[in-house]
Amino acid sequence: MGITEQLHIESNFKKASTFVSEGNLLAAIQIYKKLLHLKDAERVATIKLADIYDQLGKGKAAINLFYSYLDNNGTDEEVVRLVGFYMLRNSMFKEAFKFVDKFQHISDENMEYIRSLLYFHTNQFEIAHINFKNYLDKYSSSEFIPNVYLYLAKTHMVFNEYDDALASVKRSIEYSTQIPEAYKIEAEVYYQKEMYYHASESIRKAVKMDSTIIAWKHLQIRILLMLGELSKAGMNLEGVIDNTHKSAELLTLLGHSYLKQDKVESAKNYFEKALKINPEYSEAIDGLKLC
Repeated sequence: MGITEQLHIESNFKKASTFVSEGNLLAAIQIYKKLLHLKDAERVATIKLADIYDQLGKGKAAINLFYSYLDNNGTDEEVVRLVGFYMLRNSMFKEAFKFVDKFQHISDENMEYIRSLLYFHTNQFEIAHINFKNYLDKYSSSEFIPNVYLYLAKTHMVFNEYDDALASVKRSIEYSTQIPEAYKIEAEVYYQKEMYYHASESIRKAVKMDSTIIAWKHLQIRILLMLGELSKAGMNLEGVIDNTHKSAELLTLLGHSYLKQDKVESAKNYFEKALKINPEYSEAIDGLKLC
């Protein structure tokens, strides 16, 4: 590549980058599409353009772009890893499994991590469990170790091995205190072991770190109910009740908790709220009959 062409490519990348920073993605897309046709710019342009498609929610377009690049250039291991992680992040587990399977010759800490996660997310839990354990032995200094321990805990949960699950999730937290889901999993383990005070502390940390996940708040309310903290459970309902069956179950559980304390009107209120979500929910119907 001549110096003139190189300067032309660099200039166009700078222009596109400026457009992206200004929010003018359409103009950036047009530049990157032109750069795709230049051999020395194709790789970077593919990655940059795929990133924009990802921001725009055009996952399929991003994947097709990567496929086209790999078809034109053979196996680019870095791009293969990038595609694998991209598919994982977008929950494209079955498609990712087929894609990664084509590159069995690529074996490193990134690809083995991707493969292990894909086994887990395609419900091949025994294979995932073995892979996670092998990963810990083989790549002990990997940046993914905290997540590997977390997923190892999840596989133990699948097999109802709660002591092992607790040991694994605690190892995850030892490596990194910045993974909210680790505390959520820890809370679930404690809940299963009927250690509700510990569960309450763990879920409190999880929700404090990420308050956007309704399912975690549902778990927090269930734990409060097991601790007999009805008023706190009721106070935590704000913003976590939607039109799903899980919400109906939670409201019904609250109803039964109040009924046990002979607080009939409060129990009736929660059963009625549950039935507004699911008029045919038998547990709520039966609870209301007891009021």
